[in-house]
Amino acid sequence: MSEKFGYRGYIGSRPVRGTSYPHRVQNLVIRDYANRRKLPYKLSATEYAMSGCYMMLADVVTELPSLDGIILFSLFMLPQRPQRRREIYDRVLTEKCQLHAALEAMVLADKNDIEHFEETIEVAFTLPHAPMRSYYPKTGKIDEKDSFWKALNQTID
Repeated sequence: MSEKFGYRGYIGSRPVRGTSYPHRVQNLVIRDYANRRKLPYKLSATEYAMSGCYMMLADVVTELPSLDGIILFSLFMLPQRPQRRREIYDRVLTEKCQLHAALEAMVLADKNDIEHFEETIEVAFTLPHAPMRSYYPKTGKIDEKDSFWKALNQTID
């Protein structure tokens, strides 16, 4: 059995959910996350800025046999396609490693955690398509002509 040597960080050069974070800040978040959980932290791999590029993530995944796991700056740095994410989850678990998302304070340590990761991603990607751009005023008044409200009422009745 090979020896494991800590957790590799993974940061990016693209915005995460519409916000650009400097590399320095991403590394601080990961380092703080690792320190609080007493995880041995290795320097981060930095993803390229091109949209849809996951070359550095692929390199980190190939390192898994010699790592305890990966600490992502954010869960939302994973590929957008669910199948590609599942391949990463499977590889992490096959290598008996863990996948951490520092910003969201989430851990994928076994198959049961996959659903939590996927639900979080799905909700975040769905919110912008909700009526009123994900914002509901706290007036207590409901517009009964709102298509979302109509659909909700049909499921309740």
